[in-house]
Amino acid sequence: MVEFDRDALAAPCVLSHPRSTKLLADAIATINAADRLTLAYLIYSTALIVICRRNIPLWATLLPIHLGLTVMIFGLAHARAKKVKVLSFLSHWYPTLLFLFFFEEIGLIVHAIFPGWFDEYLIKADYAMFGAHPTVWIEQFSNYWLNEYMQLVYTSYFLLTIGLGAYLWIRNRREEFAVFIASTCAAYYLCYVVFVLFPIESPHHTLRHLQQVELAGGPFTAFINLIEKHGRVHGGAFPSAHVAGSVVVLISAWRFARRIGYWLTPIVISICVATVYGRYHYAVDVFAGILMGAIGCQIASWIGPRLCSGIGCGAKPSIKHERE
Repeated sequence: MVEFDRDALAAPCVLSHPRSTKLLADAIATINAADRLTLAYLIYSTALIVICRRNIPLWATLLPIHLGLTVMIFGLAHARAKKVKVLSFLSHWYPTLLFLFFFEEIGLIVHAIFPGWFDEYLIKADYAMFGAHPTVWIEQFSNYWLNEYMQLVYTSYFLLTIGLGAYLWIRNRREEFAVFIASTCAAYYLCYVVFVLFPIESPHHTLRHLQQVELAGGPFTAFINLIEKHGRVHGGAFPSAHVAGSVVVLISAWRFARRIGYWLTPIVISICVATVYGRYHYAVDVFAGILMGAIGCQIASWIGPRLCSGIGCGAKPSIKHERE
């Protein structure tokens, strides 16, 4: 009978186990605040998909995608630790790409818990505050150039995030950049959680029968109409993610680049108005979006600097504010 050396057979496992453990430990050690927030949202949304899969037709497709994203985050964290140039850069910026995926995913999971819509509560709240439906009342000011401007600023919110992030990155202000990205993650993920817990259609669907004026315009209006026609997410209205992301940019700009904050203030105010003017949101959505943006910044101020490992981040006092 042939005898096997059990120790020899076990050797590869013994040798590989410490290495695997070390790789995992290295990856965990380099996970920053944005990574942790993204992983937390992935855990939440994955658990939601598993538990409520009967209400999510494409759950079997979404689960492997979530698994792949989880592996990707750990892989990018490892690349950041090893300072792999391209991957290290991507490891800091990838959340800005995931925001788009998670937002589009909301259209698939918005009814995971509740089968209907709760718009009636927001319609009543708007009417109680203003004595009218804001999206209907504001159409009296509609004209070609105002339509164009409102549609332009409405589509610019994501460019504000990229723009401020690029400004901080190029100036090698990595601490501030990390806190800014973490703030944006916290604000958006909070919005995505509420989307499912409180599904809202938007006045575009519920108050369409009251609208008397068509928002006609030029190229910017045509562009946003094309996007809305082919990429509108049914259910991502409360809170307004447009407003939440823009408010994070504004607060971060005033904190880290005050001169930019002066320029961004009228733009962000315009975005808040445009969400109602374009019939994308109720006024209550705007207020909730402002709150989510402020909470996101507060969360990042607590955890951001302390968890931004791998980019030389330290304690809060090390963060410098740009003055006039």
